[in-house]
Amino acid sequence: MSAGEHPARSSYHHGDLREALLQAAEALLEEAGVQGLTLRACARRAGVSHAAPKHHFADASVLLSEVAARSFDRLTTALREDREAKASAEAVIIGVFRTYVAFARGYPSHFRLMFRWDAMSSDSEVLRVAATRTFAEMTTSITRQRGDSDVTAETLTERIRERGLQNDVILAWSQIHGYAQLLLEGQFASFAESGDSTLDAFVERTVVENGRRLFRVLEESG
Repeated sequence: MSAGEHPARSSYHHGDLREALLQAAEALLEEAGVQGLTLRACARRAGVSHAAPKHHFADASVLLSEVAARSFDRLTTALREDREAKASAEAVIIGVFRTYVAFARGYPSHFRLMFRWDAMSSDSEVLRVAATRTFAEMTTSITRQRGDSDVTAETLTERIRERGLQNDVILAWSQIHGYAQLLLEGQFASFAESGDSTLDAFVERTVVENGRRLFRVLEESG
């Protein structure tokens, strides 16, 4: 048995194997990225036979979809908790920016997977629902600024048909996600070295400054 492999467990209580495989997949994702996340690797990590994952996941794309869904849920929770702690509309927008970027930095492999739709199951209901909840939470940060009611996963489709709100959400998400993606790919390294003491200081300063600018743009468009 090679290093890192575990002896197969003789039995699992109902539901334990599925959770064990998902936990193994999340750990492997951080260690080896999407390329290293296979059903066989998850089975080895969980200490079960190579055939065991097939009882819960038809193929790797289904497993990846469920891992991504857990990541969307984690992000949604962080965004909601931050929003509920903020007293002003501007603070909410800055908080969304900061929380989204912090999530990307804290879970870089998970963040990349969440938007790799080509690697996941196209008919995963779990992933669709989880991503919709995140999108609804992002949209609520905009409707709060407008003085409108919150958006839920159930009302998102109807609410987002309103062209003005749709444009604002696209603008906000594009800026926040684009910043996070560029940061992860190291594209801000030369900027950070030109004046800020650390990368953390650069991120905090630019997230707040760009969050304020985004708020003003959204305020004018509303």
